[in-house]
Amino acid sequence: MKACFGCLFLLLVLATAALAQQDSLVVAKAEICLDVEDRQPVEAAAVFADTVGQIYCFSIIEGAEDSLLITHKWIRGDHEMAAVPLAVQPGAWRTWSSKRIMKEWTGEWKVDIIAPDGTVLKSVGFEIEATE
Repeated sequence: MKACFGCLFLLLVLATAALAQQDSLVVAKAEICLDVEDRQPVEAAAVFADTVGQIYCFSIIEGAEDSLLITHKWIRGDHEMAAVPLAVQPGAWRTWSSKRIMKEWTGEWKVDIIAPDGTVLKSVGFEIEATE
């Protein structure tokens, strides 16, 4: 019985450490932009024309103590359009994902930046606007 108690205690300690790690994750910066050059967002905005073709979600994640995966979840209205897993390392880590945008995909969008446990760390909203 002592071995089982010891195993349970160890699992509790590891689970607590994992939760503490995820609680320390912070999105220091998140922007929707037209490109990423030299690990920096280019032409960040909140509204893009339906002719944009492709856009990026750039984020800086801080607080990771070990390597982990976050997710950029691209959502149009109420529909998930893509979920992109991204590796994050300790320190201030820059990462980004991109999404091709079809001309007919106008309306309200957001990218949810999600921790490994499923917690939404930050949402970045933007709009794809119809052109004539």
